[in-house]
Amino acid sequence: MDVLYDREGTPLAFASERIFAVTKAKGLSASEDPRESFWIGKREFVSWGEGNRYPDEAVRIIGSTGVLSTAIGFKTRTSFGQGVVACLPEAGGRPLGADSTMAAAVTEANEWLQGYEARQFIACGFRDLFKFGNCFPLLYFNRDGSRVARLILRNARHCRVSRDKGWLCVFPNFDSQMPDEGSAQVIRMLDEDDPFYDLEVMRERGELAGRVVAFPRIKNYYSNNDFYGIPDWDAAYRSGWVDVAKKIPRFLERSYANAMSLMWHIQIPASFWTERFPKNDYKTKEERQAAIDEYVDQLEENLCGDENVSKSLITSYTSGAGREADKWSIERLKNEIDASERLSTSAAANSEILFSMMINPSVLGAGMPGGAYAGGAGSGSDIRESFLVSVITTYIEKQQVLDPIRMMLEFNLGVGLDLRYRETILTTLNTGQAVEEVES
Repeated sequence: MDVLYDREGTPLAFASERIFAVTKAKGLSASEDPRESFWIGKREFVSWGEGNRYPDEAVRIIGSTGVLSTAIGFKTRTSFGQGVVACLPEAGGRPLGADSTMAAAVTEANEWLQGYEARQFIACGFRDLFKFGNCFPLLYFNRDGSRVARLILRNARHCRVSRDKGWLCVFPNFDSQMPDEGSAQVIRMLDEDDPFYDLEVMRERGELAGRVVAFPRIKNYYSNNDFYGIPDWDAAYRSGWVDVAKKIPRFLERSYANAMSLMWHIQIPASFWTERFPKNDYKTKEERQAAIDEYVDQLEENLCGDENVSKSLITSYTSGAGREADKWSIERLKNEIDASERLSTSAAANSEILFSMMINPSVLGAGMPGGAYAGGAGSGSDIRESFLVSVITTYIEKQQVLDPIRMMLEFNLGVGLDLRYRETILTTLNTGQAVEEVES
């Protein structure tokens, strides 16, 4: 057997009389292997995926798969809605504590919720949660530890969790496979089971002055991983549908690039050229060929184009002794590139990716291309109901992203407020309006 190696000695291809094999490139690794870890000082941190590169591999896959990138953006936008508002808590349909103190707290909370910092935190929280299955909030306290001065979200690509889940490693770049001890920042992370109690203990001990504290990493609630959650789309990737969605466009691109786009085959008898262009009428061979070229160009111009639709071609031929001679023949060529089957396969792959993220394909206009497979005809009612279901099914993620905000507001204001998302929902025309704003 012949073996082809690369420069580092890794076998690339194998060939013999009976088999041919190649080394397959590594795909997306498992998002978590507790046996892989690295150390920053005396603290051990669990690697995120094989070689600690799961987020980078995920970014590469998402960036090269259009429907997956669009689906993540769609879920982020539908989850965010029109932002978050603070309200007085209610009991029995009536506001509780509707005094001046509570009213001032609601006003201050809404001023922050309508600002840049809140919008950036919530949007990036949904982005990382749907992209990577995890997001990492940080609370920055003022000098005396009496207030949370800032609430930000660190890019999940640069965050790793310690084995005891008590610390968060944040590093600025990822040129090497493991964070550098000199540039990495190790941050105390609140208790995963009861972060509010843990924060109160730190306040009583005076440990918050000028400090940065990490909220417990928020992970995909459906994942049973201990350290890093798995994003919903991971199932579609491991079942092969993401690869199918990526390969179909490449196949069609190469097919069209390498295809001969010929539509008509016109067969002209050789005797025609002898009679139409007698050799004796031309001084040189080149002069006769130039005349033939001009005639062929005029023939194509007179028969092709939108101005010559259904135009007639009149020729003559001879017939005798049971056969025909000097007859022109025009044959329509068959297009061997049949994209319909592959487009159907691509639509199925797109639908499977959307299904894995609990998105009805109809809401993104994929109902028609997928036909019956997509589960709907893409009607207005189908799209409207699909959109409403998308808004409803993200309830848990919405509350997860609000938990650090609730912690900050309760810590700063000393009162518990009701936080609600503002949503614009689609309604039927018989209600007298096309859209309606609600709070959820």
